[in-house]
Amino acid sequence: MEKITIAIVNWNTGKLLAECLKSLLTLPQDERGIIDTVVVVDNASSDHSLQYARQAVAPGDPVLFIEQGENIGFARGNNIVLSQFAGGRHILLLNPDTKVLPGSIRALSKALERNPQAGIVGPKLLNADNSLQSSVRAFPSWLTLAFYLFKLNRLLPNSRAWRQYLQKDFDYSREQTTSQVMGAAFLIRNETLQAVGLLDEAFWIWFEEVDYCKRAADAGWQVLYTPTAKIIHYGGVSFGQWGGWKRYIEFMRSAAHYAGKHLI
Repeated sequence: MEKITIAIVNWNTGKLLAECLKSLLTLPQDERGIIDTVVVVDNASSDHSLQYARQAVAPGDPVLFIEQGENIGFARGNNIVLSQFAGGRHILLLNPDTKVLPGSIRALSKALERNPQAGIVGPKLLNADNSLQSSVRAFPSWLTLAFYLFKLNRLLPNSRAWRQYLQKDFDYSREQTTSQVMGAAFLIRNETLQAVGLLDEAFWIWFEEVDYCKRAADAGWQVLYTPTAKIIHYGGVSFGQWGGWKRYIEFMRSAAHYAGKHLI
């Protein structure tokens, strides 16, 4: 089974980063053996999250911390790992506000082994109470982006176009291909990384994983969802600190970039 390098980009997630690392470092020994290195890129956190994380790591644990002098964004932070630490290994992009359940790293790796055309695989994401978290989407269209821009999803939540985008009828109990999986936990096959390249750093936050799934699909790779891997995702911790308008502006800037690349 091929080794996996794990990339975690952190910005002010409090004690959740430490809990994420603990969940990885306390996996069963045979599963920990799949992990080559965990690389934490910290985007100038000011909340002691990096201090908590260092305390969770013992000497000899395969964890490397890289501190940035500013918040360089999700895509650029992950690209440090993708470009410098892949080393022929699969790469798991993992949010710091996650808890990896035992068996999940092995299950993600085995999903790639079973499906040679799969370039990306995402797990079943769970909320803090272990309920299902929706994590699969269709690719955005102009109509989808209009729903976001004009808040039409609040007025027409059951419209056919919106339901299709949200994949409301997706069967989360069955392993299957899809258009995109959420970037909170996102395993990239090494050969796919070599073919598709790095994340697009023009996406400072949001849409970078959507773009990557689209580029992988355009290059002939499949995107796979598997329920055999389960990861708790608390969600929205870092960028929940932003004011509403700042989040909206950054979201729409990324949406416009995606549209310019894939919808024109």
